[in-house]
Amino acid sequence: MLLIRVGCSGWSYNHWIGIFYPEDAKRKDYFNYYSKYFDTVEINSTFYRLPFRNFVLGWVNKAPKGFLYSIKVNRRVTHLKRLRNIEEDLEKFLRRLEPLKETKLLGPLLFQLPPGLHFDLKLLEEFLNSLPDGYRFTIEFRHKSWLREEVYDLLEKYEVAFCIVSSPNLPDVVRTTTNFSYIRMHGKERWYDYCYSDEELRKWAEIVSKIHEDGYDVFMYFNNDPNAYAVRNALKMKELLGLG
Repeated sequence: MLLIRVGCSGWSYNHWIGIFYPEDAKRKDYFNYYSKYFDTVEINSTFYRLPFRNFVLGWVNKAPKGFLYSIKVNRRVTHLKRLRNIEEDLEKFLRRLEPLKETKLLGPLLFQLPPGLHFDLKLLEEFLNSLPDGYRFTIEFRHKSWLREEVYDLLEKYEVAFCIVSSPNLPDVVRTTTNFSYIRMHGKERWYDYCYSDEELRKWAEIVSKIHEDGYDVFMYFNNDPNAYAVRNALKMKELLGLG
């Protein structure tokens, strides 16, 4: 059965208290409250530091049935090594996520490239060729030089998803390059501190519906966390898509 999953990029935000979380909510209760409304989340903290095993086990233990965690890959792979000679680092990272994989709680893994990394087809192919089997990978390109047919063809060859983005400085390119689509909503006029209008969300709901109807799973995450815009927009998107 094909999936549509809509959620937020994180849940542990104190500034959501009084807007989404109850006024008396404790930090330890945030996830339980979040998971009543969403069946997926994108974790970004893993980009900055490798997750400790007890953290990962905590994610496993508190996830309701059917929940999926999408994970941003550590910046050592994308920003420090810039996709070169990353096999050992990626293997170490993936080992930390084994409890999620074993319990079928692991969604796609996101490589977010730095904006300073420009088009290099040879580098991309060497990187894609080094990726292990058994995972769903997606790549977010932050420089427009990557937005070309050769890149999409290469992603199709290696069955890696092109990450569709809504952001201030990149066009809304909608491409599917494997059996799922991954969408990140960063804000259109401003990064993060932006609330999508209902009209904008309806446009994106049509895009998501079309991708899904064409036979693809869809994962969509709102990364505009200030003022709980992400929650507001994600809930509206679920409503537009008819998701319970």
